[in-house]
Amino acid sequence: MERREIIDRIIAVAIAIGLWFYVISVVNPPTTVLVRQVPVTLLNQEYLNESKLAIAGDGKYTVDVLLSGKRKDLILTPEDLTATSDLSGLIPGQNYITVKVTSPGNTTVQEIRMEKIQVYVDELVSVAKPVVLNVVNVPEGTEFTVLGLDPNTITVSGAKSLVDMVDHIDVHVDGQGFTVDETETAQIALTPVDVEGNYVNAVKTDKVFVNLSATLYTVKSVPLYTRVEGSPGLGAELLSSNIPSTVSIKGTLLDLAKINYIDAQPLDIEGITSNTELQVVPILPEGVELSSANGDMTATFTLSEQGTVTRESDSSAVALEGLADGLTAEKDAEAVPLTISITGAIAEITDLGEDAVSLYVDLSEIAEAGEYDLPILGRSEEGKTLEVITEPAELHVTVTAVEEPAQEEPEESN
Repeated sequence: MERREIIDRIIAVAIAIGLWFYVISVVNPPTTVLVRQVPVTLLNQEYLNESKLAIAGDGKYTVDVLLSGKRKDLILTPEDLTATSDLSGLIPGQNYITVKVTSPGNTTVQEIRMEKIQVYVDELVSVAKPVVLNVVNVPEGTEFTVLGLDPNTITVSGAKSLVDMVDHIDVHVDGQGFTVDETETAQIALTPVDVEGNYVNAVKTDKVFVNLSATLYTVKSVPLYTRVEGSPGLGAELLSSNIPSTVSIKGTLLDLAKINYIDAQPLDIEGITSNTELQVVPILPEGVELSSANGDMTATFTLSEQGTVTRESDSSAVALEGLADGLTAEKDAEAVPLTISITGAIAEITDLGEDAVSLYVDLSEIAEAGEYDLPILGRSEEGKTLEVITEPAELHVTVTAVEEPAQEEPEESN
């Protein structure tokens, strides 16, 4: 390209730019411009506070505004416009508030798109929520241990529908920032979350962080010795037991080096009549704690379904039944002490009534007078299946024949 041609092109571009500036600066034709996402300022927020109400949302609203004016006056940003809406008079439930917009200079507001904003107003509440630590990156073989947490609850305020969504206050902690056996302190930011851990927006908290004091303790597994005391009740048999045999403990390296085993508090099974779970409570030396790796430390005891109860009585309680006609039976005049063992399902012998079992001797096979030692039998109340054994197991019975009265001979007539 020749030098003359280059010069001509430069002159042409300069003339075009000059004409454009002339049109903008001198002619400055009228036009319209749409300014998008102009932030709305909410007025009279104190009205809602005094009425114990709150907007169920973050309170951040925007509108699009169509402006008219000279072209050079319409070179504006959303922040150059002022959009406001008055919250006075709102009531619980769905509301619509009107937006007013003022524009600078010689511009005119032609249209406010979405001039009425829909807002939902709810009851203003404040509720204490628990602080839950979310600890990550804990070095293997150690356990993150909280020595102090202040506060451990945070007050959450805002619209009731949103506050109700908050399950707890999440505090995210990186375990890599802590040293084994050394106490570290930190201020940790907090986040209100729902039950699934999702951030709940548009609520306020009375604190912006919590003060945390923590360390990393070493974890060690050692044998756990637990003594079982007592016996099941109602004669139930202990079929099996499952008791934790090891326990995970945590502490400083120096404290853990002294420990080779841990004793637990004795487990008392005296009188139990059904399968039972008991909490195992290790007896920990000073400076040592249980590790969360243990989970739920319980011992389980499985019992037989059958049991036995024992009662004392005597032979006077034994009935004589089934004796044939023409015979009579008697027990010894002196009552004989009896020990009665009643065996059955645990549910049936629990709280067994005094009349639940009756004792008797069956004489239906006795055909003649004599001295007999007969087994003592037991009969349970209707609906129960019980086995009854007595000691002694037999009763001495004397059977005699009934003497028939002599018939009188008729008198002879003279």
